[in-house]
Amino acid sequence: MIKNSISAKYLPVVTSGFAVVLGIWVKLSLTNGALLPGLDGAYYWVQIQSILNNFSLAFSDLPLILWIQAILAWIIGDVQLAVRISDAVFPALSAIPIYLIARQFKNPFLPSIAILVVLLNPIQLYFFTGDFIKNESAIPAVFFICWILMNWENKSKRFSIISLGSATLFIAFSHFGTLLLTFILLSIWGLFQLRGRNIKFWIQGTGFSAIGIIGLLFFLKMLVPTRFTRLVDFVTSPNDVFIRPAFDAIRYGYANPVMARSIIIGQSAALIFALILWISRANFTHSHFSLTATCLIATFALSSPIFGLAWSDRLVGLSFVPLSIAAILIFGSVQIPWKQALVAVFAAVTLFSAVQLNSVETKYVFSEQQYGDFKKMVTEVDIPKNSVIVARHGVEYLSAWHFKTDVVLDSYYPSADLSQYSSVFYIQEWNAGSSGNGKPDKDKPPLSGTTDKPEEPGLGGKSPKPLGKGDAPINSSKVQNPEGVTIYANTSFALIKIR
Repeated sequence: MIKNSISAKYLPVVTSGFAVVLGIWVKLSLTNGALLPGLDGAYYWVQIQSILNNFSLAFSDLPLILWIQAILAWIIGDVQLAVRISDAVFPALSAIPIYLIARQFKNPFLPSIAILVVLLNPIQLYFFTGDFIKNESAIPAVFFICWILMNWENKSKRFSIISLGSATLFIAFSHFGTLLLTFILLSIWGLFQLRGRNIKFWIQGTGFSAIGIIGLLFFLKMLVPTRFTRLVDFVTSPNDVFIRPAFDAIRYGYANPVMARSIIIGQSAALIFALILWISRANFTHSHFSLTATCLIATFALSSPIFGLAWSDRLVGLSFVPLSIAAILIFGSVQIPWKQALVAVFAAVTLFSAVQLNSVETKYVFSEQQYGDFKKMVTEVDIPKNSVIVARHGVEYLSAWHFKTDVVLDSYYPSADLSQYSSVFYIQEWNAGSSGNGKPDKDKPPLSGTTDKPEEPGLGGKSPKPLGKGDAPINSSKVQNPEGVTIYANTSFALIKIR
């Protein structure tokens, strides 16, 4: 009898541990190639190497996660391995607050199942991996904040306020998008908590929210000015956010299948869970109801298909966090089987999607052959000091990593002031329509530009690219490339000296 009692006590811990190990293993299996999935993997290599060599970032960005990665790289002595490990382990830290949330309900398997659904969510596996490591690394702190809000009535206010402040500060120095999610959750939750209170509390709550937003804007302007500029552009021209909405992408079949599935799951689950919450509202404590309602509103808004593709992916990429919290609270609070079954269906669909979407082709900067040709070019070309390389998105990071030189995105080349450089090079890639004879397609200008004035590239690898990683695509127009001399060419690339 005693043995059975001990086994039951440790069952949630053991099963949760297996879920964490499985989640880490799956993530590691997705990054076992020479290149990380997506376009921005080399961004982390360059940033970490810059920290190790210069104690500063190569690109202007929120620094905390990158510095933690650099410390890990210094310990193990391998930058690329450190990025792989952080990509797999940092998101898995969400298991700690998820376990703390789920264990409060009388279901020994709820913690492990919740951890599996979060760690094996298609967004975690096929959207964040390799490309959005800062995003996924800050998310565990959001789960921790949700645990604090869930226990608002049970913990001391001093503990709750200090914990909220610490977690928010961690996120503030880690990732801006996740910080916006945090402010959304805190603001909506605060409004729900004020229900039934008098006007004095509403005025105080509104004042604190306003102070928080002003502080966020000031912090953003001081630390990452480019992100502040983007936010101002968003506010002053909100119609741009709805250009080429995700709804049309889903309707006409050109949407990212991972994000399309996530939008459908997020919208439908938010509506179904909201109905269950309202019907069973008597089963929820004051704080639990506030947090669940907050999470469902946030999920429905973030996963909305009305946003344009430039913004939709990032918003949808955050929506699984509040949806997961709402699902745990609803499943644990309601005791009617058919209601719990609807939540279980959501979990099953999420895990099934993770398996099904594994067959979707992953996007990389280069194919294996192209990457081999790129590295061959690096070994056979000597780039002079005080040079800058112009390349498309993704290739500029690999150029900075391999050539160890400054780079600028090709979209910004026509407007960038590169007068401080003695040499300017452009990496031309042969497109599918080229003859393959070592000559670029003459009908396709190799460089494209923008009417927006960019920040200038920095010196000595300090600021190779005008905008930080994760910036939304910009509207660009084609402009003719200045005359240049091809100094190297192979079957995949040509290196053209522009000046």
